[in-house]
Amino acid sequence: MNNRFFMLPYMERDGIRTAADSTIKALFTRTGEDGLVPVVFYEGTIATADAFLSMAKAPGTMFFILMDGTQTIGYTWLNRFENHTARQHFCIFKSYWGNSLDVGKWCLHEVLHMQDNAGSFVFDLVTGFVPAWNKRAINFVLKCGGQTHGVIPNAIFNGETGMSEKAVFIYYTREKEA
Repeated sequence: MNNRFFMLPYMERDGIRTAADSTIKALFTRTGEDGLVPVVFYEGTIATADAFLSMAKAPGTMFFILMDGTQTIGYTWLNRFENHTARQHFCIFKSYWGNSLDVGKWCLHEVLHMQDNAGSFVFDLVTGFVPAWNKRAINFVLKCGGQTHGVIPNAIFNGETGMSEKAVFIYYTREKEA
C-alpha cells in the first residue's frame, strides 16, 4: 500500500529490545513538547516518561514507532486483546499533522493485515474510544476509515476532571477500510 512509511515494532528479541529505553522516553518527551500528553493520555495514567516506557514494555501491549523514512512521526499501540480484536491508540506529532491522514490510513491497513505464521489475519476488528470533546480526533479516525457505533456515556475516565465522560466508540474492519 505504501513503501514510504513503516512501523518499527518495539519488542524484545533474544533478550534485546528493538529500541533503546531513551528512544521510547524521547517519544513521550516529544508528545509533551507538542502539548499532546493531556489529549493522548486523557485518563491520566501516563504522566511521566518512565510510566510511558512501562506501558510500551507491558506484556499486554504491542507498541510501534511510526516512521517516514528516517523521520519519527509518531507512535501507535494496541492493547486489550480479545480473540481477534484489539484496542488501538495513536499519536502523530504536530509537525506531521499535514500528512496524518495518509499515515492513519496506512497504519490501520498494516494492523488489519498483520498475519501470524500460518498466514491468518491476527486482527479482524480494531476498536477505540475517543473522548466526545475531541472533535479533531473523531474526524481524523472517521476519515481514516473508522466507523462509529455512537456515543457511550461514561465510557472513559478523564484524569484531569476526575470524572467519567462520554466517548465515541470507533471501530475498523478490513471490509470498511477507506
